[in-house]
Amino acid sequence: MTPDEVRRRLADLARVELAELPTPLTDCPRLSSVIDGPRIMIKRDDCTGLAFGGNKVRQHEYVLGDAIAAGADCLVQGAATQSNHSRQLAAAGARLGLDTYLLPKLPDPPVPAQGNYLVDHLFGAHIRPIGPGESSIAAKQALVAELERAGRRPYVTGMGADRALLLAAVAYVDAVVEIVEQLPPGARLDAIYTTSQGSTQAGLLLGCALLGLSTSVVGICPMPPEHEAWIAPDQVADMVRGAGDLIGAEPDTPYGEVELRQDFVGPGYGVGSAAGREAMALLGRTEGILLDPVYTAKGFSGLLADCRAGRWSAEQTVVFVHTGGLPGLFAQPDEVLAAARTDLG
Repeated sequence: MTPDEVRRRLADLARVELAELPTPLTDCPRLSSVIDGPRIMIKRDDCTGLAFGGNKVRQHEYVLGDAIAAGADCLVQGAATQSNHSRQLAAAGARLGLDTYLLPKLPDPPVPAQGNYLVDHLFGAHIRPIGPGESSIAAKQALVAELERAGRRPYVTGMGADRALLLAAVAYVDAVVEIVEQLPPGARLDAIYTTSQGSTQAGLLLGCALLGLSTSVVGICPMPPEHEAWIAPDQVADMVRGAGDLIGAEPDTPYGEVELRQDFVGPGYGVGSAAGREAMALLGRTEGILLDPVYTAKGFSGLLADCRAGRWSAEQTVVFVHTGGLPGLFAQPDEVLAAARTDLG
């Protein structure tokens, strides 16, 4: 399919306007020179505009378009206290006039409101914290039942909300079209890396397949398999097929086995890693671009490791999809300062 044909399929879905698109595709020549690797470019979805930006703003265009089309009058999401998804959803709900209910999983003992959780309060969201051992999916189900008894029409997003997750994947089909149109003349899209636990990687895989690209799409997972939100590679493959069904499109090119890497999680979910801190320092000092400590830093550390291992040659082009999460910098100052003190040799 051509980019125009893909966009015509996407246009059949309900959508709202939230993001500043297209986001930039930034060349990183100093970084590429320092690591003596491929040409590295960064798709700046940290620059989608709404509430510090991030990949969820792009995804919410389709997810909340579907919510409004379904007659929803409120939104429900439950995730970690420092959830980027929750922050962007609360801002989107405010812009669209939809009440947003958040169920942040607070640690024990509680920590001060900071980072994403601090920002959540500015958007008028109804914040109902749950305990660290509670299931976010079960808590959302209970809240939905409560809201429905009160005559509300809630729409659930995030983990456990299958249709919303597929629509989030569809948004990254559109992102692939943007990347292809932004590539410099003569450059081939050899690989895309991103920090993903499902929808973003699924959409990138589907987009590349629909456009007939042989691009490797590498997902670096930020969480271990025991986490409630973890999605296995075979489930990502199911999401690729489900997102294709939503837009009525069969890929021209098979996407092969899903490469979802677990080797850069570090000590655990929401916790920084030594490789992530080094990635933060290197990108900051060479290109002036920020990564957050627990998502994009881990994803970028995976890209760097593969480049240093010789997976990609100097003649190839590798794109990192930056999914945002920058308020997380202010929630983990010790990680930031540790990255700043990293000796890069």
